Amino acid sequence: MAYGLFRIVASVVLILGLAAGAQSQDLDPERASFDPEIQFVITPFGAILGDPAQLTELGSGRTGYTYCSTAPDKDRGLLLMASIIIPAQDGADGGGHAMMMTVEQARNFLALLRKAPDWARVAAENKVGLFSKPIGDVIGAEGEAEHLSIRFVSDDLSRGSVRIEHVLGGVPRAFGFGLNAAQKFAAQAEHALDKGLAETPAAPPDEDAEKSKLFE
Repeated sequence: MAYGLFRIVASVVLILGLAAGAQSQDLDPERASFDPEIQFVITPFGAILGDPAQLTELGSGRTGYTYCSTAPDKDRGLLLMASIIIPAQDGADGGGHAMMMTVEQARNFLALLRKAPDWARVAAENKVGLFSKPIGDVIGAEGEAEHLSIRFVSDDLSRGSVRIEHVLGGVPRAFGFGLNAAQKFAAQAEHALDKGLAETPAAPPDEDAEKSKLFE
């Protein structure tokens, strides 16, 4: 269900026709703040929906951007879908990737990203080249057939950058973020999560046996 939604998101994140009057600006890859009012930004690869954080797909070296949304799941409640959009570039087709998390996992994910500047400082002061914080197994793409895990890594050798490693179906993917981009990704994800929670209907109250007798 949620991955079907991701395919829809991936198809519209690269905007081909821009709505008149929509708020936009050129992307500043060093900006740490997230602006939910921005509807799209202009990048060297075209217009990207929302106000994304910029990243590097490690291995290919291609530039990518973030997009966050939520989707309800009847068994797990609201899910955060933290998506990576890789535009077509260097003669290669574009692609995408998604990391789905429950609300609790998403809150942990955000907290780890937000610690990146402090951890980078501690790593530099103590000459720690590499360390990681696991988020653990998260939601599989389709039922229990696949499992995801995300690992947060801060590397002092690359000036405190952040690497998110995601294993899907046994295949690892890794994405590199600057410290500011990591903060922006956290803010973008938190905005999507809070918005989704605010729009989620409250669960109906449990049946009250005494009150139920009145309506038999």
